[in-house]
Amino acid sequence: MNLLNAFIGIHLKLKQYKAQFIFFFLFWFVGLIYFFITEPGYDLGRIILFTITVGIPSDIGNFGQFYVVIWPILLEVIFFGFIMGELFERYNPIITSRILASHKRNHAIVIGYHHLSERIIEHCIKHKKQFCLIEDCEELVEDLLNAKHPVIIGDPTELTNLKSANAEHAKEVFINMNDVRTAIICTEKIRKMNPDCHIYVRAFADHVQEYLREPPLNAFSFSTSKWAMEHIQEWTKNKIGGAIVIGRDNLTHRIAYYISQQPDREVYLFDDVSDGIEFVVNERLHIFQEFACYLSDLCAHLKLEDISQVFICWKKETEFDEAIYLTSKLHLRHPHIEIFVRIFDEELKDIIKKFNAQTFSTSKNAFKELQKIVSKDSSIAPIIR
Repeated sequence: MNLLNAFIGIHLKLKQYKAQFIFFFLFWFVGLIYFFITEPGYDLGRIILFTITVGIPSDIGNFGQFYVVIWPILLEVIFFGFIMGELFERYNPIITSRILASHKRNHAIVIGYHHLSERIIEHCIKHKKQFCLIEDCEELVEDLLNAKHPVIIGDPTELTNLKSANAEHAKEVFINMNDVRTAIICTEKIRKMNPDCHIYVRAFADHVQEYLREPPLNAFSFSTSKWAMEHIQEWTKNKIGGAIVIGRDNLTHRIAYYISQQPDREVYLFDDVSDGIEFVVNERLHIFQEFACYLSDLCAHLKLEDISQVFICWKKETEFDEAIYLTSKLHLRHPHIEIFVRIFDEELKDIIKKFNAQTFSTSKNAFKELQKIVSKDSSIAPIIR
């Protein structure tokens, strides 16, 4: 891979300084024609030496003298100064990563860098599978860029970026975007470029999934929140008492709605962003547009003595401190409450378990479920040892 990166870097710099090389060549070619006309007594080999200012005759004329003065300057400035200096310095990681992506064949394309995408890429890197990533936020993929992995920074709906990812020769595409519009546009454009590759699209709404699955798109559409609910349904089965659900995404809303359909269970949803949910709200589902990270935030609306389960479903890693704090306080003051905390880093599991709480990861579960439905030659297919 290092050798490939070196060759790609050289190719990149030669392409970047194409204009300088063209000017350099044209100046040399003019000199060749000039010496060929003005020095007819010499063979071609000697004339070529004249063009690089070796063995120049004393009576070469005004242009010849001008050529002799300018040639070393161009040679030093263009070739040695620009080219050699750039070839040995650190290359622009964004451009280099784009070039790397364009060289991929029979590979997996990952669109959108979220927790599920991170697990897909980690698997590809660990097992040396060919992949490239398209992500429009440079900060999210800074580590991948510095490690010289094939990453394209830009809008995945733009045809130039899909071409740079060599979508035409990809064997599979994983679209993991929160924006439904982007996911649909990407699917349609990729399918036109590549009628045969497998396309896996994360989508929440049933009607969107249905559209993506139908011809001519023929994509496999899935919902990570639906997959996660299979475990959560077991945790809430035959339970009594109220439930608190804290978060702001589709899974949070799905959990709150599901529990509210159980007999005699009051559900309190705390979502500081949304003012409603995607499901029909019933009288047992109470929605508060607040960021609840203290017990006082909860007690302002309910009695914790009536609560039997709490689901903390924040997605941002920066909110893990609040999750730990709230979990610890609930465990200390209300030990009868079952607490479930969503995490993305497996190393954090032991911290949560200290407070007798259960952890779950939607991305980890989704990755395992995705492995079950991909083709046998997929980049993320389970490794059989």
